[in-house]
Amino acid sequence: MPAPSDARTRRALSALTLAVSAYYALWACAPAATMRPMTLDLDRPNEFGVAASATEALGAEDTRGCLSAPLQCQGGFDGQLWYQHRFNQRFTLGGTVFGGQTSLVGAGVLLRFHWVELDRFRFGTDLEAGFLWGAVGLPTSVRLVDDLWLYTNPSVGARFVEGARLPLGLAWGATDNLWIQAEVAYGFDLLYVSEAPLTTDMLTGAVSGSWRF
Repeated sequence: MPAPSDARTRRALSALTLAVSAYYALWACAPAATMRPMTLDLDRPNEFGVAASATEALGAEDTRGCLSAPLQCQGGFDGQLWYQHRFNQRFTLGGTVFGGQTSLVGAGVLLRFHWVELDRFRFGTDLEAGFLWGAVGLPTSVRLVDDLWLYTNPSVGARFVEGARLPLGLAWGATDNLWIQAEVAYGFDLLYVSEAPLTTDMLTGAVSGSWRF
């Protein structure tokens, strides 16, 4: 008959194994695309948006076996919905829900600080987080002409893949209310911040439409 201490040890190890397995299964399901450039103005401070993206894995270096994470080897398609409200000159607060082959299913919140806002240049800081994931970004937008903006938002964070992400996109105000965005992003592990079972670079293309009011 096993000693009580041995039984407690086995139960503790079983609980730890279950917790670790759940941690890696649920870890860092983050949005696949960045979107939401720094072009939201106070005259129309609300925005609803929808995005679709496709991700391709580039040169995966398998460290634990692609069978354990086939989508991180192959990429896939994802969707995203968001809402954000700009409260004043300095702060925007928003939320997003997402799902798909590479991002799985999840939600998150966004807090944006607007530090620089000129006629042709904008710069800020993003703090974004959800269930077991988070990221810090530096959103930057440059007006090319009229309502056509070039934007980026380099970020680092705890995400299942893409510990670092470098997006580049165009945002166009088709009307006073309707905006269209298109972006490409290069993502990679940064000092193994992400928890993917393999090391790989990711290339993502995305398009979105949003309504501002």
